[in-house]
Amino acid sequence: MELKAITYVGKNPGFVAKIGKITYEFEWQKSLGVGNRSDEIRPQHAAVLSRWRDRRGRKMFIIE
Repeated sequence: MELKAITYVGKNPGFVAKIGKITYEFEWQKSLGVGNRSDEIRPQHAAVLSRWRDRRGRKMFIIE
């Protein structure tokens, strides 16, 4: 399965995700690319973020 983009669909207008030493900034309903370029999310981090849920159990990210 090839991942292309990840979209933040949480409730707040913006979100900052920190995985290890790397920080990603998301805007609401805007996608970021998945890959190894400088402005993209690493594929292994995208897989981790796609499992994150809010307090009510709803997904915070959609991965395509």
